[in-house]
Amino acid sequence: MKYEIIQYNESYKEQLINFILSIQQNEFNIAIDRADQPDLEDIESNYLSSGGQFWMALSEDNEIVGCVGLVRLANNNSALKKMFVNSNMKNLKIGKKLLNKVVDTALNHNIEHIYLGTIDKFISAQHFYSNNGFKEIEQSALPPDFPKMDVDNRFYYRTI
Repeated sequence: MKYEIIQYNESYKEQLINFILSIQQNEFNIAIDRADQPDLEDIESNYLSSGGQFWMALSEDNEIVGCVGLVRLANNNSALKKMFVNSNMKNLKIGKKLLNKVVDTALNHNIEHIYLGTIDKFISAQHFYSNNGFKEIEQSALPPDFPKMDVDNRFYYRTI
């Protein structure tokens, strides 16, 4: 299957929210809903206006099959947020290509550290992050402006 990675476009807002909620609720049975994720209601102000970015992987029929966001934080730090890939397409290296977009952006914008929060149920995600240079840290080691979600209970960082 062919796919392309594009920058966020407002016309995909509802499809993006439904894509993320479907994975969180149906694949991982996490008790989280749209109201718990206000950042998704305004990608522009929550990701883009701070100097961050948001990408989507689209299939040939313009269906979202993956996504990732990068939030710019103070002191040359950033937060990787909302990294999801359709479980039927994980062997296509979509996650790796999305992560490469994050790393390339960090390099080009003088970002030195990428932090992320995840959930212990996301075991494959934890392996993915570890295999791509992220180290697990305690919550207390996160930057003070890190946008933590209540469900996050595992934290990682990577130096660029």
